[in-house]
Amino acid sequence: MNKAILAGINLNKNEQEFNIVLEETKQLCNACNIEVIEVCTQKSKSLNSKIAFGKGKLEELKELVYKHNVDCVVFYNNLNVAVLSRIQKEIGVQVIDRTNLILDIFSIRAKTKEAKLQTQMARLQYDLPKIYLQEFDADRERGGSDQSRGAGETKLELARRNVEKEISNIKRQLDLLRISNKERSKRRNQTFIKSVSLVGYTNAGKSSLMNLILKYNSRSEDKFVEEKDMLFSTLDTSIRNVSYNNKSFLLFDTVGFVSDLPHELIEAFKSTLDAVNDADLLIHVIDASDPYYDEQRDITYETLKTIKADNIPVIEVYNKADLLEYRDEHLRYISCVSEEGILELLELIINTLYPKDYSFKIKLPYKDQYLLDKYNNHLQITSIENKEDGSIISIVGDKIVYDAFFNYKEGLF
Repeated sequence: MNKAILAGINLNKNEQEFNIVLEETKQLCNACNIEVIEVCTQKSKSLNSKIAFGKGKLEELKELVYKHNVDCVVFYNNLNVAVLSRIQKEIGVQVIDRTNLILDIFSIRAKTKEAKLQTQMARLQYDLPKIYLQEFDADRERGGSDQSRGAGETKLELARRNVEKEISNIKRQLDLLRISNKERSKRRNQTFIKSVSLVGYTNAGKSSLMNLILKYNSRSEDKFVEEKDMLFSTLDTSIRNVSYNNKSFLLFDTVGFVSDLPHELIEAFKSTLDAVNDADLLIHVIDASDPYYDEQRDITYETLKTIKADNIPVIEVYNKADLLEYRDEHLRYISCVSEEGILELLELIINTLYPKDYSFKIKLPYKDQYLLDKYNNHLQITSIENKEDGSIISIVGDKIVYDAFFNYKEGLF
């Protein structure tokens, strides 16, 4: 395991908020097999444009690096490539920022073609400024003269063009995958089945909740999803078809959120986040045992706003209730360990997705009985009587069913 100093500059955050992001960055380090030996912080209204820290604090960081003989310095703050390069030259060890940590984790965890492409594009977009900086430094060394361009400079330009070309190529592949996903979503919509997405802070227990819901699923053929107690254990969207009390919905497990989610990742994971944007209902899973769950809750809502998913109905559930000593009577608690609250949550999901049922009779000609299969997810047949020219059917269903079969009511009279 590599050793590191964790560095951070508190820019207009209160002490509690700053401690949250530092602790989160420690967990990101652990996920990358990096042990944080010591923390070096400074409070400032702005970053030093050249070295991030003030000169005195940078000297202190340099001494800590020497004292602990660490392998790298990790900055909580996202720094541009020029600043990272200057700090690295000054202190003599590798310097990385929080975005780099998250990209490393995503690179390790990505499994599907889509997740791998998304992560690869985000990495290339993150690394591209390094080549621009190298080109700038090379141009400055030769005095900006076009006549002094050599093979080295040509190689840099070629490298930049190759990276830009690769980014464009990956974007095209992701666009095709996104179109394919949209087509699948369109076909699902044509079956009128509702969709529910699990959202929340990373490691809040979304995958555990999905597996618990699947335990009560009448569709026993659906497989459980992988659960791990770590940040960003889920990168690839998992989809399961859930049936409960004669009602069905698609359940999506999505990538978790963190504070200040890097822009590169939001852009790269647009197609994955479509599962959130297209949902009829969001289940916001909150780790009630985390001392900073209020802040994590707010970060999730900020991220939903960023991806334009803040207008979708939300059910909040406070997970890990089995670890709590005190409870707020106004909150909805669940436990994926003790299964507390799961049946109530399932009832709430069904009642929210299908708020009102209609009971009515129709006379349906045999040639139109394919409609029963089409709206199967939305109706329940309570009685059926076959006649020569069709069936008299008693139906319980939602408004979609009522509207679809309305004209067949007239056939009874």
